Amino acid sequence: MTIPTHVRWGIIGCGSIATTAIAPAIHWADSNELLAVASRTQERADRKAAEVHAPRAYGAYEAILADSDVDAIYLGVPNGEHARWAIAAAMAGKHVLCDKSLALTSKDARAIRAVFAERNLVLVEGVMVRHHPQWTLVRELLDAGTIGNVRHVRAWLRATLAKPDDHRWSVTLGGGALFDVTCYAVNIARLVIGEEPSRTIARATWAPSGVDESTDAFLEFPGGAVASVHGSLTAPFEQGVVIAGDKGRIVLERPFIPNWDPTEVVVELDGHRQAHAIGGANHFLHMIEHVGNCMRDREAPLFPAEDGVATVTACEAILAACSARPATSVAA
Repeated sequence: MTIPTHVRWGIIGCGSIATTAIAPAIHWADSNELLAVASRTQERADRKAAEVHAPRAYGAYEAILADSDVDAIYLGVPNGEHARWAIAAAMAGKHVLCDKSLALTSKDARAIRAVFAERNLVLVEGVMVRHHPQWTLVRELLDAGTIGNVRHVRAWLRATLAKPDDHRWSVTLGGGALFDVTCYAVNIARLVIGEEPSRTIARATWAPSGVDESTDAFLEFPGGAVASVHGSLTAPFEQGVVIAGDKGRIVLERPFIPNWDPTEVVVELDGHRQAHAIGGANHFLHMIEHVGNCMRDREAPLFPAEDGVATVTACEAILAACSARPATSVAA
């Protein structure tokens, strides 16, 4: 598939992220164009198309995939539907930027990746935080050995999901804290440590619907580093990352949702604190620009984007560990 000058996007699933973050980012990004949206009904598709200034609206997902003018799809349906529609998009010859999580099982994630590889199509999991300038700086600091070898990463993201009918409370649709918020912490731990976790111990609290309303996990990595990650859908909003090395640490107060606001990366060494100011940025815009470039230029490196398979694999292990009992009791 050749995209000579610009990427023409279609959006499947017109939720809040798709309409308030992804659609504007496509409009703002150089060499990218929002061509069409698709929803479950024509009425909703027409309304959302007008809202996001897309010239074409489809009342069925199959219809947007049949549009030969659409080069790439942003897939914003619930997690439980990602595998079906990502594969359908690949079969239709479309590149895909899929909202996290790519899938709910490593088997499905690998199957999705295989279909895209067979067709030489780009597949990216939409973890926008990887594209924010603060994380570019963190990678540079780590590569320079500023805090020495990373020993421990602590990452958390939590908020209150007050709507009882939200799809994130549905087992069938792939809801729960792990695949909605905790996965961000897992993703960043993998990015910072630069390895894939080898073991995990985890616990969850469960909502009446059967999904996890919060998850906590401890991850071990082959090189000796560890990570503790936390996510919740029933707590006051809070986020943070602390990266501890054998020479110092790096602290981020708004690692996942900085909005447009300036933020900072704090380095603490030998009792001294140095704050690196980061100007306001839109990580959705940076993600669209980067992914669009990878779609136009197949030789361009995908990193810091990735296909999401490794994070799904880690989260699947965490979910299994939540139902296991590997912990050792502490004697009274």
